[in-house]
Amino acid sequence: MKKIIVSVLCVVLIFIPTFIAIASYITTQNNPISNSFAEKIDISDLDGNTYTIAKTKKEGDLVSFFSSMNSNSVKVAELPEPLVGTAFYKVVFYTGNVAEEYKYYFNTSGLISYSEYPDGSVHQLDPADVNKFLATPYSLSLFPDEELPLLKTSTSDIVPSKVNWNYKLNGENFSAISGFKTTEELLTYDMEGGIDLLFTSDADLYVIKVYDKDSNLVFDATTEDMSTVSFETVPEMTFMITASWYEDNTRNYYGEATYNFKTNLTAGTEFFIGESTIDPGEFVAITAYNVSDPSKISFSSSPDIGFTPTFYLDGDCAVGLVPIDVNLEHKSYVFTLSYGSVSQDINLAISNKTFKKRTQTVSDLILKNTRSEEALKEFDEKFNEICATSETEKYYEGNFIDYESKDSIAATIKAGFGLYRTINKTNITYRNPGVQHQAAAGTGIPASNTGKVVYTGITAHRGRMVVIDHGFGLKTWYMHLGEIKTEVGAIVSKGDIIGTAGNSGFAEMNGVYTMMTVGNIPVCPYSTWENSIIMYRK
Repeated sequence: MKKIIVSVLCVVLIFIPTFIAIASYITTQNNPISNSFAEKIDISDLDGNTYTIAKTKKEGDLVSFFSSMNSNSVKVAELPEPLVGTAFYKVVFYTGNVAEEYKYYFNTSGLISYSEYPDGSVHQLDPADVNKFLATPYSLSLFPDEELPLLKTSTSDIVPSKVNWNYKLNGENFSAISGFKTTEELLTYDMEGGIDLLFTSDADLYVIKVYDKDSNLVFDATTEDMSTVSFETVPEMTFMITASWYEDNTRNYYGEATYNFKTNLTAGTEFFIGESTIDPGEFVAITAYNVSDPSKISFSSSPDIGFTPTFYLDGDCAVGLVPIDVNLEHKSYVFTLSYGSVSQDINLAISNKTFKKRTQTVSDLILKNTRSEEALKEFDEKFNEICATSETEKYYEGNFIDYESKDSIAATIKAGFGLYRTINKTNITYRNPGVQHQAAAGTGIPASNTGKVVYTGITAHRGRMVVIDHGFGLKTWYMHLGEIKTEVGAIVSKGDIIGTAGNSGFAEMNGVYTMMTVGNIPVCPYSTWENSIIMYRK
């Protein structure tokens, strides 16, 4: 009998782990998974930030909080359709060598929040737990940036020294939020031309104190309208600004932010234009002084000229070349240029120039081989590819070579820039974007100015071709060559032979067809053949 009892007990003991596993499985199916033994968690927010948090014994420990939030959740059938595919918080629980990943779909507007477990099950979170999480610094990525008003300058955002902030959670009650980026360091911000401070959302009250470099109080005011404030600027100033947003029914937030910072005021930017009146198809230089970062210069035109110049540093100034398309109307244009707190209007008048018309006689074979739809498309694609980049170094110096001049090759202009040319075989009329020079076959063709060779090759339409980048968006093109005498990457000086006269491509005579471009706009080169290229105002 005793042996039987012992045998029965052994059998029971053997099956106890199985009973426990079955009970655990049943419990798991009816209740959320427990993470009470997790040692740490990784929280990845909607902005891509990841925080590693270890478990502690302190009250409010975040690892224990997430475990408790899971325990308080209720299993539901599936994630609501509007949330499928939307951004979520990822929280990874670590217990020993085991890692479990959970997804949390938090909502700040009063809608239900959910979590998705590693096994794919979906659980509805307790709103009270959600509100507790929303009050932590880790919830900031859930709130739109515009709900924390920022103090900006024309070039940077000013980091607050202190922030006391409250957001409306679940569309009802406000809760204090922490974790904003602040600094106790008295940072210095460079400002050019004047003090330019702007809040992204108007506060209800501003308290402003300003000190000079000797700590003398030079401005002290309390105002409800920051836009009415003007400062007597000095090179170095220390600001202490407290802005307050009151609690009311029109906002989802209220609070107070304090900004303590210094400003280093530099001379204001000035813009000058090389010419006030030019012919259609020409280009002009705009020079900017007191500019440290040319990429921050903004440009607009009225009426719109269809081009935005790129500005490049050139010694103690920045220069932008502005091409005027030959087809633009002859009228006055206003260019508005801005940098930092400075905005300036410049006027440019386009004169009423009349361009000649001529008939162009070419053979059927040349038309078929060099001016077909395919040939024109090939050249356009190559043109756009070459124009897409430009050298940031200025290579050119002084005037560009005039091939008709006594000091150059024996060439004659047969078709000038902007000429209306009508092909007699097809009756198609087009604007001539370059200059056709006639010269004896084999005549050496010099580079019209110093630059870097950025293309050598052949297209059906333009034949053998060399393109030289002179920097700052300015390029010269040499087409219909007989031979190419240079290579891509070569730095050529003004006068260096880069090819020979020929009649390759769409050409009815021996010579060279030259074109000058600024950006992707063909421009008239005539003014560059004079004693000085584009005149900068220095």
